[in-house]
Amino acid sequence: MTELDWSAYHLSALGQAESLAALGSAAGAAQKTSAYADPLSWLVFEAVERALDNCRDAVLTACQTVGHIVVSDICTLHTMQHIARDLGRNRLSPLRFSGACPGLVCSLPGQLLRFSGPSMVLSMPPQDGLVPAALLAQDWLDSGAASYVLVSAHELAGTQHRVRCTLLKPQAERMDP
Repeated sequence: MTELDWSAYHLSALGQAESLAALGSAAGAAQKTSAYADPLSWLVFEAVERALDNCRDAVLTACQTVGHIVVSDICTLHTMQHIARDLGRNRLSPLRFSGACPGLVCSLPGQLLRFSGPSMVLSMPPQDGLVPAALLAQDWLDSGAASYVLVSAHELAGTQHRVRCTLLKPQAERMDP
């Protein structure tokens, strides 16, 4: 997984966690899958939950200003493939289409934890998207649009999907040159 020095962007990491699963298997986040949320959405949610371990109460108290950025070049491909497969069988609910929207990979923390700060999905690999994500997080925090920002990076390694979620806040003291 691509690493980033968050302090170079005047950000402090309060928590970080990874979730790993073979999406579509009977294990991990796939157990919670529904027709309306892509399995990757659940894996992102699992990583968010773990990243909050050290400061859950403070973050949940500020839920209206918690932002979330997901970086993934795959997004909801799993659900899109299932929709394509099911079209030929005439067994498709129109509600499944909402679960295939690439932007929804960051929606479950908002729905289940009531986060209502800014959110965005950068549909690109983490090695290309983490720097733009850090710049966005820095802007959201500096402007007051968010009090905390979660950055979730997703990579596929073979059949294993890995999501690393980092909870960010502004550095206490900025050391500008």
